[in-house]
Amino acid sequence: MMFSDDFLSDIVDLEKRCYEDGFAVGKFEGHCSGLEEGRSLGFKQGALLAKEIKSYECFATMLLKNLSPSQQSRIVKSLESLKEMCSMFVIENTEDLIERFNVIKAKHRQVCSLLNKQRESPGPGSTDLSF
Repeated sequence: MMFSDDFLSDIVDLEKRCYEDGFAVGKFEGHCSGLEEGRSLGFKQGALLAKEIKSYECFATMLLKNLSPSQQSRIVKSLESLKEMCSMFVIENTEDLIERFNVIKAKHRQVCSLLNKQRESPGPGSTDLSF
C-alpha cells in the first residue's frame, strides 16, 4: 500500500492548520469581546460626563434663581455663561470634546471662587473624570 505525497503532506500540515484555525477563531472572538467592552466603557464614561455637566447646569440654574440680578453682576454673568455652556454642550465623538469639557469645569471653578465656596463634586460617589 502506497501513500501519496498529498496525504503525507496533509498529515504534516494538520497541526499548522489547526493552529491557524484556532488563532483565527480566537482573534475574531477577542475582537468581538473588545468591541463589546469598549462600547460598555464608552457608554459608562459618557453617562458620567453627562451627569457632571448636568450637575453644573443645575448648580448655575439654582444659584441664578436665588441671586438677584443686582447682586454682583460678575457672578450673575459667570453663572449665565456656565449655564449656557452646559446647555450647548453636545456629546459627539470629536477631538475637542475633552477641551470643551475642561472649559466648563474651569468656569465652574471660577464661579465657586467668586462665591467663596469650596468646589463640590457633582453628586454622591462621583469623582472628577479623567481620560
